[in-house]
Amino acid sequence: MQLPPLKSLWYFKHAAELGSFKHAAEQLFVSQAAVSQQIRLLEQQLDCNLFTRHTRYVELTRQGEQLLPHVLKGFSHLQAGVQTVSQDSHPNTLNLTVLPSFASGWLLGRISDFQNKYPHIKVRIEPSDQLADFSAGQVDLGIRFGQGSYPGLHSELISDDSLFLAYKPGAIDTSKSLKNQVLEQKLIKDICPDAERGWLKLADELAVSPDALPSLEIDNAALVIQATLAGQGIALVRRRLIESQLLHGQLEIYPDFEYHCQYKYYLAAPLEHFKWQKVQLFKDWLQKQFAYDDQHYKSRQAKLMGNKK
Repeated sequence: MQLPPLKSLWYFKHAAELGSFKHAAEQLFVSQAAVSQQIRLLEQQLDCNLFTRHTRYVELTRQGEQLLPHVLKGFSHLQAGVQTVSQDSHPNTLNLTVLPSFASGWLLGRISDFQNKYPHIKVRIEPSDQLADFSAGQVDLGIRFGQGSYPGLHSELISDDSLFLAYKPGAIDTSKSLKNQVLEQKLIKDICPDAERGWLKLADELAVSPDALPSLEIDNAALVIQATLAGQGIALVRRRLIESQLLHGQLEIYPDFEYHCQYKYYLAAPLEHFKWQKVQLFKDWLQKQFAYDDQHYKSRQAKLMGNKK
């Protein structure tokens, strides 16, 4: 015999438990007529009456009483199965897939704060330029820098970023013309769309040809920062990746140039992962850390502007 529609059984369950089509309709957020129709369809398929209708209530017939415990057990098993799929099987381990540049330039210097706040959560970081395969169940959450479109995954915007002209202290004299100083420097270029657009904007503002600027191209933002720290030249780098170097005076940024990145920071994972407590805690922590960085950056800039006056 073909099984009845799940919807009809679901409506039957509510009506049987409440003893009323009206109350079942209210609980299901549908009309009383819709409940009555589903019950009639179920009775027609089973070829028996499941309820005795009274003016203000309904009661189960003998056949209805026989069916109810099986329906309750069936839905209980379904709910348990759904919970098994959506539950976090490792609530005390957070597996992150992160871009290598973000891992080395930002996350590794701060992750101890998260671990101190939540010592029961063990953190594992997998640096990778490629978004991991979540179907294997080995990754909980990804941190990406892009446009937020990741097929088969849910993504949530966390923060934006900007490119700044960064250099070792003293490499650029902000009281003099930037154009001549840039032409005398080697430019360390990150090979990525945002960096390319940033260099074009800088060249346009300085009224120079991009090809006239001597450069060293590196396909890795973390290595671009290392080369800049080593005094190999000046670079356009994302501010968030050099917050620590700015704070400790290892790098400086030119105050009058900023390129707002088209790419942004996103968390990416299957939708159900965002319901897990460890992911919610990490997301909240990450947002607060970004806000803290922004506050300190604005304070530093205000102080620098004040010193110029």
